[in-house]
Amino acid sequence: MTSEATRLTRLQEFVSDQKSRERNYVEMVTGYFELVNEVYRSGWGESHHFPPFSDGQTLAEAQRAAQYRLADRAGLRPGTRALDIGSGVGGPALTVAAHSGAHVTGLDFTRVRVECARVRAAEQGLTGQTDFVEGDALDMPFPDACFDAVYSFDSIVHMPEKQRVHREAARVLKPGGVYLGYDWLAADGLGDEETSRFIEPICRHHCLTYLSTPQDLAGHLRDAGLEPVRVADASEQGSLEPVWLLLDEAADLLDGSEDVTPLLRFMQRGIRAVSAAARQGAFLVGYWEARKTT
Repeated sequence: MTSEATRLTRLQEFVSDQKSRERNYVEMVTGYFELVNEVYRSGWGESHHFPPFSDGQTLAEAQRAAQYRLADRAGLRPGTRALDIGSGVGGPALTVAAHSGAHVTGLDFTRVRVECARVRAAEQGLTGQTDFVEGDALDMPFPDACFDAVYSFDSIVHMPEKQRVHREAARVLKPGGVYLGYDWLAADGLGDEETSRFIEPICRHHCLTYLSTPQDLAGHLRDAGLEPVRVADASEQGSLEPVWLLLDEAADLLDGSEDVTPLLRFMQRGIRAVSAAARQGAFLVGYWEARKTT
């Protein structure tokens, strides 16, 4: 077996059920992103999130518009400091820094992605305006009240104790600061059968412990001491249908290929699971905004 095949076999053992995913969280997440990082970059660019689209936008344009909108909502400008939770290869952090003039610190759990982000920051002349730190969002390596804004793009979904991430975000946020972002969510009110049919395949093939619901997310933000809290479907900001179409096209291309690796087949099942669940109303991209008042 190749090294990739060996690692994929190990990963598939970890993702078999929620308890196993929780128990093996560290090795599962790091192993997953070591395997898929370059596939993500070649297939989805340098920003690994699902953006709302306006008419006629390309994927890159929709992602950039979402990043600009978030930076503006956060009030970022020169002299302010922001934290990007789950910064990946640095796509959103670099865009937000260049657009706003703020200093952005990216925090990510996976060394290969942190190293990639640092290289990209140097290439774009943004080393002095950004930092990329390897660390766990469950125990952030930052002092209290050190950021003017904290945000995340589709990353907290990868973390096992999501309420703890939100508490940590509130801890490092300055009084008056804003916490906002996007994340993958399961719809409120799903029964066991719907969860098993639509949500569990997403979790297995994207190496997620579980998906929060909008109601869960709002509760976690309030429990972290943040008010006021707003949680909404990101489709309020534009259409997500182009995302599902792009996922369908990618999965169909793999069906038409004679040379598909086991890793790509594993990822294809994840792509199909997201698209199917979204179209059935069981899955959504959520947007939240909250503020630290004291």
